[in-house]
Amino acid sequence: MGNLQNAIPHLIYDITEQSISYGQSLFLPCLSDGWPLPSVSWTLPNGVILDTPQTISRVTIFTNGTLLVRHVATFDKGTYTCRATNSYGTATVSYPVIVTVHPPRITSSLNAITRVSRGTPVSLSCVASGIPKPEISWTLPGRTTIFPHNRYTVQGGVHMTEEGSLVIQNPVLTNSGIYKCNAKNALGTDFRSTYLQVV
Repeated sequence: MGNLQNAIPHLIYDITEQSISYGQSLFLPCLSDGWPLPSVSWTLPNGVILDTPQTISRVTIFTNGTLLVRHVATFDKGTYTCRATNSYGTATVSYPVIVTVHPPRITSSLNAITRVSRGTPVSLSCVASGIPKPEISWTLPGRTTIFPHNRYTVQGGVHMTEEGSLVIQNPVLTNSGIYKCNAKNALGTDFRSTYLQVV
């Protein structure tokens, strides 16, 4: 403001419902104008009031009034209210925030029976969607469960790739049995299985 006239705070914002995926970062703007320059505070859904600028745990308020919540979880949903105050008045804006989550769903298909010749490498694919991102594991015929980077050595050299596929380098007859792909996140579990027949 050129002549620095006294003015009640004014907020510049685009008020819309904010939808964000679990685990992402949430940015909520609260740009204020007025003279004297307004002080800005945020009220979180749990009732906690934070002043600028500061960082508490996963929450940061920047000097321009923007609120950042890192690694959003389901309990971060609710209404966030920004308040700009000077000696002439107060302006507020509220943002309703929805956190989207999805239980795991395996999107790749496995045949009921997978036949493979002895000594021929075989890869069983397991792809899953979900928010938060599902953790993939495989349960082997002996009920042992393996995860990526868990090099489980059995006859035939069984291991998992980073992408979730199960690889058997050198299948032998004793590798035959039921192989189950598991996808798990905080909301639940999905699985698919195949009977591997080594001939």
